[in-house]
Amino acid sequence: MSAHPAVYGPLRLASATAEKRARAKCDRDVKLHLPEALYDDLAQLARADSRTVGEYMRVVLERHTYGALGAYRG
Repeated sequence: MSAHPAVYGPLRLASATAEKRARAKCDRDVKLHLPEALYDDLAQLARADSRTVGEYMRVVLERHTYGALGAYRG
């Protein structure tokens, strides 16, 4: 596991738009190779947020993607 402390709270989706995206059909696969330590840390964060690792990673990617897009469009 990582030596870095967790500094972020749970990744709950707040806005109605984010909730709508969360219910969208997940029909694309992404194969991702991770170091064991990173996967273990993601699994720990996912458990703390009551999510599977895949669902947790989707939320992280959505936050990054739509936050970044908002900044570009802003």
